Amino acid sequence: MKLSVVIPACNEEKNIKGTIEELISVFGSISDIEEFQIIVVDDHSSDNTFDIISKINDLRISCLRLSRRCGSHTALRAGIKEATGEAVLCISADGQEDPSCLKDMLKKYSSGVNVVWALRKTRGKEPWHIRKPAQVFYKLLAWLGGAGETDIDISRADFCLLDRMVTNAVNNCLERNTSLFGLIIWLGFKQDSVEYERRIRKSGRSKWNFNFQLRLAKDWLMGFSGLPLSLMSIIGVFVILISLLYAISMMVKAIMGSPPESWSLIMLAILLISGIHMLMLGVIGEYLWRNLNESRKRPLFFIEKRSDA
Repeated sequence: MKLSVVIPACNEEKNIKGTIEELISVFGSISDIEEFQIIVVDDHSSDNTFDIISKINDLRISCLRLSRRCGSHTALRAGIKEATGEAVLCISADGQEDPSCLKDMLKKYSSGVNVVWALRKTRGKEPWHIRKPAQVFYKLLAWLGGAGETDIDISRADFCLLDRMVTNAVNNCLERNTSLFGLIIWLGFKQDSVEYERRIRKSGRSKWNFNFQLRLAKDWLMGFSGLPLSLMSIIGVFVILISLLYAISMMVKAIMGSPPESWSLIMLAILLISGIHMLMLGVIGEYLWRNLNESRKRPLFFIEKRSDA
């Protein structure tokens, strides 16, 4: 098989060459890989990442430099679009992800799995300010229904192997603001995983800061769940019910000879009008969600298998 590797890189001049050398060494130990292609996508680095790759005298290795900083998921999509292999391995440039598990990933791939995720065995070694927000986010995502229908613990997913059918599907989804991992989960197909031990970063600092985490969380939630809009309707109905209960309690007090004070009537009016407004905003939100879904131009379906192929 021919394997394509896509590596997003931002200011990784100290790590990128070692990562590539390790990948080539791993490929040499796997007999199924007859040919490979390595595409480094330079996410507008301010160091010599692009120059280092450009000087490597190997036609199997190329580098794309983005015109501005777009984030690792957009860089991955740029590389996937250029990939020509039967399968595409998406892996980072910092050397933390151990490519030796590729042999196990290819076994899953050979058995007919379309997406093979590499999951770290534990997140216990990460700083709490990175680990805890990630855990909270993925639990919230599962509760809101934005994590898709999968048994894979996507909170531990670091890199993945995609077959040609999945990469074509990814390329057919043209929306700008989205999470690549969220998109892959949403696509469906047959997905499985292997586990590996995540390593310590070789050098430099991670660019995966809180701002990027927050942007990814927002893109994932907005891109694959309409529940944030639906919540307005739910809260509106809840406020209306509270106002009705409040009105009933005031009527009971009035019947029992204790008429409500003027501020109570004002509060009732505010609650009722606020609830109606939120309900109306929720209805408008539902229409906006449907318009957003249509404007993305995502294909309506993807064919996983054909009996006439």
